[in-house]
Amino acid sequence: MTKLSKVTGKGQVTIPVEFRLDLGVKAGDKVLFEKKNGSIIIRKAEKKGTVEVLEDSTPFSKSAKRMMKKIRDEWD
Repeated sequence: MTKLSKVTGKGQVTIPVEFRLDLGVKAGDKVLFEKKNGSIIIRKAEKKGTVEVLEDSTPFSKSAKRMMKKIRDEWD
């Protein structure tokens, strides 16, 4: 399925209703944008804490894990 959406002067776009329904996205939800193989992938953001989001994101996953280990080590 392909849909067209216009970019506003503020850089905003409307996610077509069919895609919002498929993703389960509603007003107030957050979405993630991922650049992969020259395309942009939009996903509904899971309700995770900051640490989990950073650990899952590339290329930050390794540095985020090192940073979290350092913080945990300092707390122990």
